[in-house]
Amino acid sequence: MATKRTPRKASSGRGSPEAVEKRRAARQLNTLLSATAKVGSELDGRTEKRRQRLVSELKEGRGGEPLKPIDRLGHVNELLGIGETFASLRKQGIKPIKTQLTEELIETAERVQAANPDIRPAAWKILGVNMGEDGKVIRDENKRRRGRGRAKQA
Repeated sequence: MATKRTPRKASSGRGSPEAVEKRRAARQLNTLLSATAKVGSELDGRTEKRRQRLVSELKEGRGGEPLKPIDRLGHVNELLGIGETFASLRKQGIKPIKTQLTEELIETAERVQAANPDIRPAAWKILGVNMGEDGKVIRDENKRRRGRGRAKQA
């Protein structure tokens, strides 16, 4: 009599969550206590490669196609999480999108922020949206314009 075989779960290739955590903890311990560790918050090789990939995808897109706005938001959020600043991203040629704040855009941005609370409000700058810490869009009606003011008429 044949026994029924239960299907096995497909392996993710990374091992159990406990094994992944052990490797991460061991890497952190090695980084902190190794004699060759540099003072400061320098990124390890894997994180630096990831940072470079995220920056290049923000600049050039992925597969010849520009990134979708939600992907741009996610990339900037990850970069801010590993220590990049918005100013350093601008220096690398990553410019925010200029958008007109409509009621529909404001409502949608607030819905996305509510659904993804792990997105840093500062990451929204890449889409031209000024998001507050409370998850609400800050409307800047009286935005300062850059450049010289008009000359006074005599």
